[in-house]
Amino acid sequence: TTQERPMTSRTTLKQMFKVLLGAAVVASTLPFAGIAQAAPSDTVTIGFSLEPTNLDISGTAGAAIPQVLLNNVYEGLLRVQNDGKIVGALAKTYTTSADGKTFTFNLASAKFHDGSAVAAKDVVWSFNRVLDPASTAVLPEQKKQFANISAIKATNPSTVVITLKDRDNDFIFNLTQRGGIILKTGTTDLATKANGTGPFKFKTWNRGSSITLVRNDSYYGAKPTIKTAVFRYITDATALSNAMLSGQIDIMSTVQAPELLGVFKAKKNLTVYSGSTNCEVTLGMNNARAPFNNKLVRQAVRQAINKKNLIKTAWSGYGLEIGSFVPPTDPWYEDLSTLYPYDVNKSKALLKSAGYANGLTINLDLPPIAYATNSGEFIAASLAKVGIKVNLKPIAWGEWIDRVFTKKDYDMTIVCHIESNDMAIYANPAYYFGYNSTTYQGLIKKAASAKTQEARVENLKKAARLLANDSVSDWLWLIPNLQVAKKTISGIPLNTVGDAYTVDRITVG
Repeated sequence: TTQERPMTSRTTLKQMFKVLLGAAVVASTLPFAGIAQAAPSDTVTIGFSLEPTNLDISGTAGAAIPQVLLNNVYEGLLRVQNDGKIVGALAKTYTTSADGKTFTFNLASAKFHDGSAVAAKDVVWSFNRVLDPASTAVLPEQKKQFANISAIKATNPSTVVITLKDRDNDFIFNLTQRGGIILKTGTTDLATKANGTGPFKFKTWNRGSSITLVRNDSYYGAKPTIKTAVFRYITDATALSNAMLSGQIDIMSTVQAPELLGVFKAKKNLTVYSGSTNCEVTLGMNNARAPFNNKLVRQAVRQAINKKNLIKTAWSGYGLEIGSFVPPTDPWYEDLSTLYPYDVNKSKALLKSAGYANGLTINLDLPPIAYATNSGEFIAASLAKVGIKVNLKPIAWGEWIDRVFTKKDYDMTIVCHIESNDMAIYANPAYYFGYNSTTYQGLIKKAASAKTQEARVENLKKAARLLANDSVSDWLWLIPNLQVAKKTISGIPLNTVGDAYTVDRITVG
């Protein structure tokens, strides 16, 4: 099952990145970088490159919202720890029936940030909100994740029973992500307010600059050591690095300019950390319209790009070729990077077979994220060699969410998909990739309902290979989780195992 997924391959990946970064990099085998004690008045400022467009964690796409709010402000019945283990959150305990279809959750004595007690009716209301077919307040992907629920009821004020139509091996993990958050009954206006149950409360948002969270002193669980967490947003990669070097921020949550790692390692007051991620830098191609509704064109694009040189150019060599939509930390991972290797002549031949012997012109939308903007010129030059003219179009993140992701009005784009266990997004024809394969959808369904881990893994391996053979996207590289922090900071989440950047273990001392 999802909660039992092995973590052994995570060590191998981290060792590899440790070699890449050198001895000065701390590549701890623990899920968090050492825990120290600190005074409760401490404030920690964390630098990020991507700011949310609003606070609606359930109704607005993009990783930036759950990054700041999930596990910090909002919680689900369960949560995934940084080592990949799934533990109780608002549910202090739970049991599963022998057929894997019925789950009984016993709630902790928790309160919402407005002081009202969490009750089973809030859990029922939250899931009914997700399940409502007429509602547009919840993202389609989250609705799809929980569409297998056949019944949910409160048997008493502190007990909830959820019954599934079929066994679903992804259900437990999905409960830990944004679709599984528990809201107070009747909650509205999620875009501007945040009434959660987590260890931090939402305080202020200075748009274009920062979001501030303050410690929830009434939290039912272990309280954070720090009093205030500031999520500071700096879009420009160089400016983010300079903020770290000048001491304006305490943690740089992601190294957006890896060519500067040598500078960070040379500073005695800073530590560079390396962990694993699920962040597949994806060259998305719109399978729903020409020319990318033709598999041969998509394959031609893949064979026109030298991934090793791209990684050196865009990310200073810090990355891993994967060849499909699976990181090495998943049990169903296979290295499929050699299926469509760099070969200009084969790329030209594929285009000719597709009917584009005289070339074609496409647009490449680049959101304001370093891995995307750093890749644009290289990809354009690579595709030009085989007869594909690329118009590079830098766009704001809000436009990417609206036009590319929501309206699916694009040719090609680049974005890093960081969600864990997210192969099911390719099984949704309405998703922005526009991929519609009944074979793939069937494999994902079989994996979700498999009665053994072996059967689940086998079906997901087949699904990953189908994605690669159909060249639905091009997966440019897997990003390592590179962070920089002041030596006085500890408790940093090293690995990316879900949508949240959880700060309740961070300490200063």
